[in-house]
Amino acid sequence: MPLRKFGLISSVVLLSILFTESCVIGNSMNLFPPTAKSEFEEKLIAGKDQEKIVIISIEGMISDEGKESFFGPSSDSMVVRVKESLKRAERDPDVKGVILKINSPGGTVTASDIIYQEVKKFKERKGIPVFAGFMDTAASGAYYIAMATDSIGAHPTTVTGSVGVIMSGINVKEGLDKIGVKDQSFTSGPNKALGSPTTEMTSEQRKILQSIIDSLYARFFDVVKKGRPKVSESRLKEICDGRIFTAEQAQKEGMIDFIGYFDNFVIELMKHPKYEGNPQGSPRIVTYQRGKVPVENIYQATDVKGNPISFGIADKLLGTSTNSKFLYLWDI
Repeated sequence: MPLRKFGLISSVVLLSILFTESCVIGNSMNLFPPTAKSEFEEKLIAGKDQEKIVIISIEGMISDEGKESFFGPSSDSMVVRVKESLKRAERDPDVKGVILKINSPGGTVTASDIIYQEVKKFKERKGIPVFAGFMDTAASGAYYIAMATDSIGAHPTTVTGSVGVIMSGINVKEGLDKIGVKDQSFTSGPNKALGSPTTEMTSEQRKILQSIIDSLYARFFDVVKKGRPKVSESRLKEICDGRIFTAEQAQKEGMIDFIGYFDNFVIELMKHPKYEGNPQGSPRIVTYQRGKVPVENIYQATDVKGNPISFGIADKLLGTSTNSKFLYLWDI
């Protein structure tokens, strides 16, 4: 096939993928987001009293990378959104509590740790209760973040746990050898290409990677031990082996504090000794988001912009997906 014709077909296929994915994401087929970000605004969900409880959403892969777009600026990363939300809540004297609405399988080690530290520092400075409310999934790095909160509530159908570290990888050397493809990379040392899918890993290289995994796991375990002081260390060592739990199992093991729905999360927070609002009142439930889209219920409180552009398959075709990382992630 002539190169010119092949290039035309490739372009048509790529544009077709972009068009299809944009249609699936939202009702509007807007491939061109605004050129400038809108203001970070407070959205009222419910309530009428002076005091406020802020909902901060942690949804999807935990990362310090924003979502890139071909046609406009990238969206804020989760780390940026959470930090900005905490800063705004800290400046507002009417804010009497924060609920982290968590629905995530985890993410990168560093992003999870940064958010964990930001929540801890916010609590120290503001002195108000911070709760975690688990939705569908709150695993690995998401559970790590929850260890910074005062109490953890989960929906009856939540899946949580997965305390551990993973670095995913595959080896394609034998397959490439069969079709005559050889790796001809040049390196400055024998371990520079450590983990490369095109070469066999040596026993020394396996030891190097495993030592990093073990070190990061030890940090995770220490965070869980501090966050769940009522669970014995011996029992934590048994159950923090990467396994996941239902909400009932997690509560039985002391990995969460209570089971309920969003109303229960609010009620439990208002019972906390550090809550300075009226425990029988009707606090304003608010969230912070960019844009003019109204927020009418808790399930619209999200850290994703109103009409996000995600290229999914196109990212993979164009080679823009991320490289190997050490992850606090439930990945199956």
